[in-house]
Amino acid sequence: MAFAELISQIPTLDILKRSIERGRVGHAYLFTGADRTVLERASRAFAKVMNCEAAEARNGGESAIVAECCDHCSSCERIEANHHGDVQWIRPESKMRIITIQQMRQLMDTLHLKPNDARYKVWTIVDADRMNPQSANAFLKTLEEPPGNSLMILLSTQPDRLLDTIRSRCLRLNFPGEQTATLRSEHQAWLESFAQQLTGKDSGMLDRYKALDVLMGQLSEARSSIEDSLRDRFLSDLPDDVDPKMLEKRDLELKAAVEAEYRRKRSELFTALEWWLRDVWMLSMHADASFLTFPDLHARSAELASRVATKPLLENIRLLEKLQRALHTNVQESLALEVHLLKLNL
Repeated sequence: MAFAELISQIPTLDILKRSIERGRVGHAYLFTGADRTVLERASRAFAKVMNCEAAEARNGGESAIVAECCDHCSSCERIEANHHGDVQWIRPESKMRIITIQQMRQLMDTLHLKPNDARYKVWTIVDADRMNPQSANAFLKTLEEPPGNSLMILLSTQPDRLLDTIRSRCLRLNFPGEQTATLRSEHQAWLESFAQQLTGKDSGMLDRYKALDVLMGQLSEARSSIEDSLRDRFLSDLPDDVDPKMLEKRDLELKAAVEAEYRRKRSELFTALEWWLRDVWMLSMHADASFLTFPDLHARSAELASRVATKPLLENIRLLEKLQRALHTNVQESLALEVHLLKLNL
């Protein structure tokens, strides 16, 4: 399928298309989403576009990349059939379903060689979050000193399991999947209130604090709901004359369960916020509204996109990722939220 046709099915690829056309292709990408099949199709299409023989154009005597693939040239056909020597895939293969250090060494050995008959050597790492510590650290060295004319594409449905140092060195693209409808139903209402504080003509620091209050209120509500739902499960079956030590043990188990569920809910909440910031970023590049995760917030998203440049809006997404990583440490939650969210370019 031609790249332009595939974009209609996987709208996020339009962002990649614009990067290719502007000559801003990175050396490492992280494709994330709920559907691994979508991620693999996107990676294969990317490899085709970067190496399609029919799409190669000439501009001023220098090679230029056209963001399209023909699907019929030798390169496209070999990539589709997984028979192209310069386009390779790594998948978890050991009994433990991990990506081993031996697989990483194979990548490093071949990636630094010149392509045989392609413009770009392309390596796709499927389930990149399955790298063990040894293979992850070995791969990190390649990311720090990437060879020319090479692309590394990491696919992950659980990106939080990747090393922070790996994520920070990759350009991340989030691909919608089955979770999109859930995000809309569970998070659109508070996101509307959050965005409302930031889209006034004279919005300033006070409005940022109001938006922060909306977010903190949502988190507080989530924790209270979790505590109420789990309390009965852990304490309702205890007799009136329960031993104090047993009560203390159950209470500790309850607190641990509440904290674990709260962290999961908090991650979902920030994922929704990150998708909304992605919508704003896409609108700054004049993307069609059909590509948005929260189309009902289009008016407010477009207002922000019209007054902030594309690059700072992209930095907002990276700032949210840094916040998520910070919250996995022992940092004070309220302080981390204030420090990161007040830095947003809005």
